Amino acid sequence: MGKRETGLAKQWDGVYDGFRGGRLSVWRENASPFFSAKTEYLKRLGLKSVLDAGCGDGRNLMEFARAGFEVTGVDMSQSALDKCRQNCKGLDVKLEKQNLEKMAFPDNSFDIIICDFVTAHMENPQAIMGEFHRLLKKGGLLLAEFTSTKDPHCGEGEKIGENEFLQKGFYLRFYTMPQVEKLLEKFEILMVDSASYTDPDHGSGYNRKERHSHHSYFITAKK
Repeated sequence: MGKRETGLAKQWDGVYDGFRGGRLSVWRENASPFFSAKTEYLKRLGLKSVLDAGCGDGRNLMEFARAGFEVTGVDMSQSALDKCRQNCKGLDVKLEKQNLEKMAFPDNSFDIIICDFVTAHMENPQAIMGEFHRLLKKGGLLLAEFTSTKDPHCGEGEKIGENEFLQKGFYLRFYTMPQVEKLLEKFEILMVDSASYTDPDHGSGYNRKERHSHHSYFITAKK
């Protein structure tokens, strides 16, 4: 790993190592409803293989594994993957430490890619969306979350670019609808949704405690 990647991995290791809450996940107790509510629909489409890009400690990944999908999770944090492996005991999942900007999978490897609570921390989202497009089979689906500029924390911290900030050492990017549409130009947008809710305390390693947040969700198909 390069110096930048090593530093980011260490930062995220600190988030997962620093969490002492009583729930399984640093982020929320259960999977995001947008993702968990789609499992039956996706099964009826005949889709089988799922990549959870930035799987963290596995709260979304577990829902797809329990629903019978062939699930692979990747994350750059070894601590996240260790916690994910503990949470997934008894489930058939594959976990790998990888950088989302350049993943070691062949082209057209997956029917579905899910990506939740990750794009906010992507410094090079164009490269990652390019990887998602490469890895999806033709007609495969990307289900992705983007933290909206409507989020009440947009604007906090040191401004370093358009809707980009450093908040207590963490890079955060907030998205407008045109920005997301530009990122997804290689995909056909099938569905857009939004949600606001209160996230719990994420532990001492992250930059914020309990917070209200606003998110945009997309289902897109590879063109």
